[in-house]
Amino acid sequence: MWFGLAAIALAGAGALLYVDRTRRDQSGRVRQIWAKAQGYTYTATDDQLAGEWHRAVMAKQDYLTATDVVRGRRRGEQFVLFDLEETATIVAVRREIGSDVDIDLRLKSTAPPKDGDLNLLGAIGSRVVFATDLEIARRVCDQRMVAFTESVPPSISMLWSEGPWTLGSLPVTSNGRDWDAAIESVARLSGILHVLPPVTDPNELEVDHDPSRPRPGAEKSRPAQDPVEQPRSRQEQPPREFTPRESGPRESAPRQDQSLRKPETADKPAQRPASQRSGTIRPVD
Repeated sequence: MWFGLAAIALAGAGALLYVDRTRRDQSGRVRQIWAKAQGYTYTATDDQLAGEWHRAVMAKQDYLTATDVVRGRRRGEQFVLFDLEETATIVAVRREIGSDVDIDLRLKSTAPPKDGDLNLLGAIGSRVVFATDLEIARRVCDQRMVAFTESVPPSISMLWSEGPWTLGSLPVTSNGRDWDAAIESVARLSGILHVLPPVTDPNELEVDHDPSRPRPGAEKSRPAQDPVEQPRSRQEQPPREFTPRESGPRESAPRQDQSLRKPETADKPAQRPASQRSGTIRPVD
């Protein structure tokens, strides 16, 4: 009797696996047809793709295999869409310049993130905002962000950013119309997040440096005794010694002239008018 029950259970499990495999193959064919119609590329599986991200739905999911992977461009930016096995459908859009500030927008009915560096900023419409830098996130959440959150389809439960990537999650039961709407929404959010401060990497500055141009900070590192910056006379001549003649007031010269004139005036007095010699003012005849 027990062997009979075990055989029935084994047959049922095999039937479920067959149905699941059939459904997955059918879904894969649907996505492949959708990707071909949009001009995108399709890959059945990618073992390394899930390890690119570590937040929101992707937290501790790097061991899973990405299936039904679609790659392409939307709004001039690269995107990738794939299924994370039975967990969710993920859309990721890449920006040209990444940022060290990450932002998370999720529905109020969704559990908060478990990342220790994500802090609660507040609610925007039906979504709650978390960020690694609240001051910068507060400036990003302007009227454009409010209008964006109001237009996001409710099927996209989570939206977040990681470095140069902006991501969103959908149910695995989504269809082609949902995929188009999700790619459009994530691409719009990626455009808004261009205002985030860019990440600074010293290695990138070293690689992209043009040898024909001076490096940043070269003027500061130039020696102080540079003939271009300072005249040579100021560099080579020692400072002048202090002398009373050079440092004395300029009024001393006229005083010396007056003292020299005194003997001359004593010997030969100046001729004055008669009216002034008397000390009185007389009327003119």
